[in-house]
Amino acid sequence: MKIVILLDSSGTNSSEKIKGKAIDVLPLHFTFPNGTDMLDIPAEVEKREIIKLISEGVDIKTSQASPGEVENKYDELLEKYDHVYHIPITGNLSSMLQTAMMVSRDEKYEGKVTVYENLNIAAQAIEQTALYISNLLDKGEISTPEEITSAINEYEKSMYIAIVPGDLKRLTSGGRGKKAVTTVLNILKTKVLIKWEAEPKKEAIGRTINSIMEKIVKVYSSTYSNGYEMVFVRTALTSKKIYEAARNVLIENKVNFSEELIPNIYTAHAGVDTIGFIITKKIG
Repeated sequence: MKIVILLDSSGTNSSEKIKGKAIDVLPLHFTFPNGTDMLDIPAEVEKREIIKLISEGVDIKTSQASPGEVENKYDELLEKYDHVYHIPITGNLSSMLQTAMMVSRDEKYEGKVTVYENLNIAAQAIEQTALYISNLLDKGEISTPEEITSAINEYEKSMYIAIVPGDLKRLTSGGRGKKAVTTVLNILKTKVLIKWEAEPKKEAIGRTINSIMEKIVKVYSSTYSNGYEMVFVRTALTSKKIYEAARNVLIENKVNFSEELIPNIYTAHAGVDTIGFIITKKIG
């Protein structure tokens, strides 16, 4: 069975890592204050300077792909593959999960499309998960949609995803993560580390990035140092001061990490000064 893993653009910046793999991407949408709409495609994001507009305070919203777009993507992929395994954006950020599950229930996709009920895996952790599953498929260690689901369930158990939002009010404007940061929303110059789960929770607060980094280093060294890897993410416009402060702490504490830009959808949700830390098992 030829299986393709489908992500949406909240889970990847279409990085070099997924090129040449049986991994495809469904673009989500950005909506401007005047109601115009565009797809979250790297070339379009760069051309229309989306990240710069967000940094200037423009109220750019995000939205899911329509049922028709999901159906068209499934049909396109099923011309080349026997089965589509879809890992959508986490359900606490978008209705994309519910839409994908609804579309996949159409009788024409019976036995041909599986949607993972993603409640926890966010940002580059989705890409890491896809790469992990792709590796298992390539090695023949798994071969069916059911085995993929079981493998993701196990992989997810040891995953750590945390962000330091650049703009708490932007993050919570749609109710996302609000419960985790309500007590500090109105405190000026406060940094909050949020562990992203089905119900996001506050991990640490501090006046500086360095104080937040103490928690990240402690979590990594106590639980995840052996057999794990960290992806340190930021936006294209994260301030040099924030970026270098976090990066220097990771280097000083000998944390094994790689760096990537956070998907644009998360920048729209949490602000341009957002940074994040994704820890997963090393991919074979």
